[in-house]
Amino acid sequence: MLAKIERTINVIVPSLLGYSLTLQASVKLVDNWIDAHKKDLVDLTCRMVNIDTTVPPGRNYPKIAQLIAAELKELGVTPSVKYIPEATIRRKVDPEVGLKGPRPNTYATLKGEGPGPSILLNGHVDVVPAQPTGWSHDPFEPVIKGGLIYGRGAADMKGSDACMISSLKALVETGVHFNGSITPTLTTDEEVGGYTGVNYLIDKGVITKKVDYCISTDTGIEALNIASLGDTEFLITVKGKSAHSGRGWTGVNAIEYAAALVERLKDLGREIGKRRSKIPAEPIYGNKWMRPGLYVTMVRGGIKGNIIPDSCEVLVDRRYIPEEKSVQVEREVAWVVREFAREEGVKVAMRPILGYNPMYTPPNHRLVRVVRKQARKVLGRDAPPRGSQGSTDMAAVSALGIPVAVIGATRADSNIHGVNEHVRINDLVSVTKILAHSYLELLLVHAH
Repeated sequence: MLAKIERTINVIVPSLLGYSLTLQASVKLVDNWIDAHKKDLVDLTCRMVNIDTTVPPGRNYPKIAQLIAAELKELGVTPSVKYIPEATIRRKVDPEVGLKGPRPNTYATLKGEGPGPSILLNGHVDVVPAQPTGWSHDPFEPVIKGGLIYGRGAADMKGSDACMISSLKALVETGVHFNGSITPTLTTDEEVGGYTGVNYLIDKGVITKKVDYCISTDTGIEALNIASLGDTEFLITVKGKSAHSGRGWTGVNAIEYAAALVERLKDLGREIGKRRSKIPAEPIYGNKWMRPGLYVTMVRGGIKGNIIPDSCEVLVDRRYIPEEKSVQVEREVAWVVREFAREEGVKVAMRPILGYNPMYTPPNHRLVRVVRKQARKVLGRDAPPRGSQGSTDMAAVSALGIPVAVIGATRADSNIHGVNEHVRINDLVSVTKILAHSYLELLLVHAH
């Protein structure tokens, strides 16, 4: 019996040691390559920031798609640049979103040595508008200073896109062995929600339920996001009656009624803001648990100073936790709007114009455990699984039953969506390593 046990140990232990050494050796190879190509990583980030891809409307998408396709081609694969037909956009996207121009999504598949799991990668190429004042330089002319890269989209999320591409180059250039496949997808319009990015690739069968793991880089480095808020924007239109302001009492002032409705919505927002998810939140915003919210983010009304306005639009941004449902969210806002219209005797219309569902992956899922472990090794600290206070198109991937883990290069002080947005160069290097390490552990060829 003892002899049989010894023979078993003699077979198992070398196999385990071989696997461990293969992983360690592969990790060392890719780390050395990433460190040696730090300038290339910075250069790619800057070249992407230099292309103004502001949405709405969605500028220069073909230009950045060409840049990304050229980078992916260096992996020895044939990239695809898939344009969404204009007719599809008209059918699927509310005109209020303000999309204009061609909308290409770029992807490719890097195959390993043999069959194995499939990893989907995703990042978005669009950026929010840059404020017209307050920047210390042109937001689309990247500036490198003090170990930081400044520019619109440097942190959200072109730096992280560059990490994704560089991590794949590290695998190819070092020749490390892996099985299965990795499919990077770089998509449009994440910042405005809706159909034209990830959802389109799902409809076209580029992203399917057969995917084993998904890693997105659309977040920060201080935590590993496994959940995100849902988001629905509602356009509420208050109808009035125009009149000369000298006889203002003969009209119905839509702006004044809209202002009263905003107060009702603020009350609802205060109540919603007291709710909490059971999912821990990112530690950087002062909440222990994910929290929902309702915010009035835009008001539009009036055409001239001496005309009583006959219409006023109010845009409401409703963020909701994974425990809430989109139907419940819409019903709650609609009730306030309907009661206000009934009590005040004015006409009010409401419709959702864009949105995302919440996302959630269990914290004990293998994907989460692997990425978390590799992040700890690279960063020298834990990146705990947390829920994001943002919303993401990865919710559409999660809805397919695909586990999603999100880690990227932003920080609380990166000032994403603000002036002088920036990303730390050292964080770009770290994220590139975390990604490459995670691929290797998930797809590693076992030693013989």
